[in-house]
Amino acid sequence: MGITTEISTGLTNHHLGSQQGSDRAKVGLIRQRRRATATFVSSFYHYLVSIFAARFRTFLLQPSMLHWLYAGLTVFITAQHYFKGPSSYNNYLIFIKPFFNLIAGKNLYLEYPEYYQDTYKYSPTFALFMGPLAVLPVWLGLFLWNALNNAVFYLAARRLFPSARRQALFLLLVLIDVLTALHNSQANCLLAGLMLWTYVHLQNRRAAWAGLCLALAAFIKVYGIAIGLLFLFYPGFWRNALWAAIWIVVLAVAPLLVVSWPAFLMIYQGWYDIVRESATGIQLSLIGIMQSWFGFPLRLRGLVQAVGLSLLMLPLIYRRAWHEAGYRRLYLSSLLIFVVIFNQMAESPTFIIAITGFMYWFIYYGRHVVLGWPLFWLAFVFTTLSATDLLPHSLREAYFDVYKLKAVPMVLAWAVIQGQLLLYYRWQPQSNEKTEGSSPFITSKPLA
Repeated sequence: MGITTEISTGLTNHHLGSQQGSDRAKVGLIRQRRRATATFVSSFYHYLVSIFAARFRTFLLQPSMLHWLYAGLTVFITAQHYFKGPSSYNNYLIFIKPFFNLIAGKNLYLEYPEYYQDTYKYSPTFALFMGPLAVLPVWLGLFLWNALNNAVFYLAARRLFPSARRQALFLLLVLIDVLTALHNSQANCLLAGLMLWTYVHLQNRRAAWAGLCLALAAFIKVYGIAIGLLFLFYPGFWRNALWAAIWIVVLAVAPLLVVSWPAFLMIYQGWYDIVRESATGIQLSLIGIMQSWFGFPLRLRGLVQAVGLSLLMLPLIYRRAWHEAGYRRLYLSSLLIFVVIFNQMAESPTFIIAITGFMYWFIYYGRHVVLGWPLFWLAFVFTTLSATDLLPHSLREAYFDVYKLKAVPMVLAWAVIQGQLLLYYRWQPQSNEKTEGSSPFITSKPLA
């Protein structure tokens, strides 16, 4: 009996062991199939995502799509602000109503609460040129004003790059900042576009047109004249400068078409006074950062601007590089950022000018510079998105407005670009090397 029981128990254990081994094999097989299925599903999902992303990217970078996108958003933004009422397009009223004061021979730079809130700070010439819009119905004039801003900028941007794909990429990268400017009905897109057109016309050896664009930029905002530094880099400097001077004189005296000489002098005196008075404020600029972060005394702001101007001018010592396309691109980018971060009165919509310079640099060189991508994401989050509703209002009030964080990425970017300009002959010979440069100012593969 004992032997029989042991044999029976052994057979039972053997049967159970075999069954358990079979079950484990089945479980392992099921797990393998599940892993294979999960791998297939994951691979298929990533394949679909990559296909969709590639097609979506191709769709977004189509010039025709961007054309209709810019046009459609211009119409939408105009309608949105018109139907909100005058307080939503007060800046536009500030631009058009001084025309009526101009033809009446009044001082443009006093307060006129029956027309608009705040004071007019632009040139008498700008008030004259806004006359055709001032006599139109507000809805039509507002649309044409926004369309003019958008068209001048859009068409200039299309001529910055030989490749249609890069043109589209650039227009896509600056789109949010363009919308920020349009939402405020300001002239910043127009100013940025005129500065770009000055560069484009210089590239194409159109001295008269370059001079006109420079003069128009200067009479919108005085610092627009800074783009004239690019005249140094092109043949026929004195001829180009003469054209610019002629246009500046012509535009300066244009208000005499509608006012007397005494009124002309009085109005220009008012412009000088308002510009000098407004220069005491501090907003989104390097000076604003230094004041809010470190308590920098505002009485020394002129010193900061003088140092910044000296640093801007210092790379001009490389006179042999003036004719080189890479040097000109870098200097254009530096100029567009400089006029914003050293402008103590820069506001959020003004940063379309700085972002234009930054994205132009980024597409040509920044993607292959050590600090390029970190600067891109800093600019996208702190400069571009900070003006949108994606940033909580409480966060904007507590930190971004107080510490001028919107300006910080542009200050850092300008420092990097100036580094490239100051180290131009160290950077340029290494630009075709296959190895990545260790310096934040050196790129291994600049995009031509």
